[in-house]
Amino acid sequence: MTVIDGSLTMLLKARGLFLTREESDAAGIVYVCLDDGLPGGYPVGYVVPSRAGSWFAYARARAGRVFACDQVDAGLSGIEAAVRAVLDHARYGDVLYALARDSGAEVSYTAELRRDHATWLASLPAPNGITHLGGGRVRLTGPAVAYLRGLPERRGCHVDAEDRLWLAGEPYRLVRETR
Repeated sequence: MTVIDGSLTMLLKARGLFLTREESDAAGIVYVCLDDGLPGGYPVGYVVPSRAGSWFAYARARAGRVFACDQVDAGLSGIEAAVRAVLDHARYGDVLYALARDSGAEVSYTAELRRDHATWLASLPAPNGITHLGGGRVRLTGPAVAYLRGLPERRGCHVDAEDRLWLAGEPYRLVRETR
C-alpha cells in the first residue's frame, strides 16, 4: 500500500475508512473504503494517477447512489491531496445509518444547542431520529448520529470522531444516554 502521512492515516481511521489498491493495465487505483464489516469494505471514493503524474479524485458525492462516484478534483499533486479531496466530498451517512439501524442497538445521544440550531437540526428531512426537546436540547438516535458521521466536514453539519456535533462552525458535545 502507498505510504501516506500519519495525520491522514489517523483521519481515515477515525472515520472508519481504509485504503485499498487495485492494479490494472492502465493505472493503480486507490480506493477509499468504509469498514462495513464485509471483506473489501464499501467504496466511498477512489483516486487515480494520470500519465502526467497528477492525480484525479472521485467520491460518492450524492448519497443514495450505489457505487457511483463523481469526479471531485483533478490535477492534484499527490496521492495524499487526492485522498483528502475524496474525504472532503464523500457522503456515506446513508450507509452508516443503515448499518447502525440494522445492528438493533438502542443508543441515543443528547446535546445542548443554540435554540436556532436545535430548531434547524430537527427540521432536516434526513436523517430520521432527531427530536427537538425544547430549550435548545435535542435527542439523536444512534443511526442519526451515524448518518451525521458520514457527511463531509466541509458541509458544516457533521459529527466528528470525538462525539462533537458541528453546526455552522460551532461544536456541541454529544452525551450518550444509557438505558
